[in-house]
Amino acid sequence: MALPTFDKREAIPAGFEDEYEERDGKWQPIDHVAPLRSAIKEEREAREKAELVARKAAKDAADLSAKQLASEGGMTAAKLKELYDKIEFNKDEEMKPKLEELERMRAENRELKLDSKVKAMFQKGGALATRIDDFWTLHKPEFDLTTDGKPMVKNEPGKDVERHVQGILKARGEWVQGTKAAGGRSNALPSTTPASGLNPGGLSFEDVVKNPGSAIAVANEQ
Repeated sequence: MALPTFDKREAIPAGFEDEYEERDGKWQPIDHVAPLRSAIKEEREAREKAELVARKAAKDAADLSAKQLASEGGMTAAKLKELYDKIEFNKDEEMKPKLEELERMRAENRELKLDSKVKAMFQKGGALATRIDDFWTLHKPEFDLTTDGKPMVKNEPGKDVERHVQGILKARGEWVQGTKAAGGRSNALPSTTPASGLNPGGLSFEDVVKNPGSAIAVANEQ
């Protein structure tokens, strides 16, 4: 059980005075294990340094041995370097397909967890089907994945992603269905003239002048 801390030395029980020292304005138990922990840490660091030196020495010895053997076999330093370079090249070529496969899997994972989910939010918010990819192409840099693989607003961590999408939709009303252009509120223009072949949306000239963006959206829906 740990010994208690006292505000004054006089409060320390008789016979325990030697077990306390003043730290931070209070009388606290002396940590007799601290020197041991420090010694263990120093020993560990020294061992790690020694192992590092030993590994380097072993590598240098192996390189020297290889060069000596090559020299005895009539191989020049230039030829030996050429052989090393070839080994490294073959190693890189062997790893290349694996790295490419890893990148492909990462891209597929990102498309599944980010691209498709944010596109679905645009669709849910009323984006015209023909404009969803355009929305994503223009605004893709604004989104990213969290460390646990969920969509996020890249420069505003914590912001609701769907709310950010709604803001984008509102800024580009001409690419949104007339009935959903303002995040669920109908943005369709009232019809003041009967529909005809020349005016399939039933919009008058006055309607178009008042709200050209929604007029385009209505025309795209036809």
